[in-house]
Amino acid sequence: MSTLAAQRGSAPLRGLASSLSSLSLQTPSGRAFSTTPAALTKTIALHRIPAFPIPDYPLGPRLIYKQSNGGLSATTRIRRGNNISSDHKVKTPRAWRPNIHRKRLWSAALGVWVRARLSLRVLRTIRKEGGLDAYVLKSKAARVRDLGPGGWKLRWLVMRTAAVRARFADERARLGVVRPAGVEDEDNTDLVHVLVDGATPGPLSAVSRAIIARRAEAVAADRMAWDVAALQAQGQEFALGEEAELAGDEDVRGAGEQVGGTVEELDAAIEAMEKDEAKRS
Repeated sequence: MSTLAAQRGSAPLRGLASSLSSLSLQTPSGRAFSTTPAALTKTIALHRIPAFPIPDYPLGPRLIYKQSNGGLSATTRIRRGNNISSDHKVKTPRAWRPNIHRKRLWSAALGVWVRARLSLRVLRTIRKEGGLDAYVLKSKAARVRDLGPGGWKLRWLVMRTAAVRARFADERARLGVVRPAGVEDEDNTDLVHVLVDGATPGPLSAVSRAIIARRAEAVAADRMAWDVAALQAQGQEFALGEEAELAGDEDVRGAGEQVGGTVEELDAAIEAMEKDEAKRS
């Protein structure tokens, strides 16, 4: 009986062994294995956008429901009222909180994801407008009121990008709007890069630090030019280098003579005072 069972099971085993031996683990040369690297994108937080170079929100910060200052919740706020029982008319205080969600929305102008706390009504309006950029760029008074301080900062960033500035220039040309003489469109694209980097968790990149240093040098040069122009307008001379040092020495000597002595005498008096204080201590 056992020999018969072994004979019956040997045929399938031989067929399985032959099929396994015929398998090949080599991939065909025509289909090489490859992967496409994912595009690197940033995710910034709306409430982390720095507020320094951005103009103040024209309507000011919200004093009621202050949580909306860092998000997109339009004019919603916490509503308070009472539950009144139908039988005995007993009032029970309660509150209705806004329907706030935490979403990540794509900004095509900035090329980053923006994570923000927003109400469901604002999310529906963003989808109707066609995206986050279209929502913040609308210039109606009601939209500016709905943006709040957080949306105002995002609006400034989007308006300073190269794509939006080019679109505004095309609209001005199409409408025939002439720019006044002496007014130039300031290019703040580098500041957009710095602010986006500042809204990202972690330290600033080397590119952002280089932009800040270059901006600081430009501001210092402009301030120096303004000081020189002011001195020239007053009829005074502006000295640099050794001339400034000589002028400083003359000012010190003049101050010493006004006090009543030379510079050497003043130095000796200061040393004597320091020695007296050391003895007292």
